[in-house]
Amino acid sequence: MLHQSFVLLRTFFRKQRYQKIVNDLQAEAINGFILDLGGGPASFFASQFPKPGRVVLVEIKKEEARIAKERLPNLHVVIADGEQLPFANAAFELTICNSVIEHVQHPALLAQEIRRTSQNYFVQTPNGKFPVEPHSFIGIPFYRNLPPFLRKVACRFMRGNYEYIESVRYVTEEKLRRFFPESTMYYEHALGMVKSFYITHHKTAETP
Repeated sequence: MLHQSFVLLRTFFRKQRYQKIVNDLQAEAINGFILDLGGGPASFFASQFPKPGRVVLVEIKKEEARIAKERLPNLHVVIADGEQLPFANAAFELTICNSVIEHVQHPALLAQEIRRTSQNYFVQTPNGKFPVEPHSFIGIPFYRNLPPFLRKVACRFMRGNYEYIESVRYVTEEKLRRFFPESTMYYEHALGMVKSFYITHHKTAETP
């Protein structure tokens, strides 16, 4: 029951993010291509976007790329490393990067590639200081303050992937601002606290 509640919460927040992308970046009015960077099995942006043929999903894991293509046959799927994208400068009218930057080895390089290949972008990442571990559905406050053996027990009990969770390198608000100096910062709240950070950049909106 608790696991299902967290799944519903994740769906709720993803819908909110998608609406922000539509409202602030006019995603559904875009005529060019949109990059879904690290889009995995097409479970977030591409699954909600009404024109999947305009989306290029980049994923480094072959199995997740395969699932994405099966789910959305019109989707363009490219297997590539986000830290070294095989695209020209400003190739995409918009890039969506949701809960990805905290998983890469060199987040500054990923940010550099987003800025290089994108005219506009939306980047979201969880707040590592939020008391509930956001990558695991583990409903234990301050999970990361537990010793490793208790974290393993919690993962086993709550059906979390311990290795996956431990691999996450949370990016602070300060680093995000440094990685994307021309962007605007927003905050996603839950339980009266900051759950995630949003970074957006919309060149069209900035043009007088």
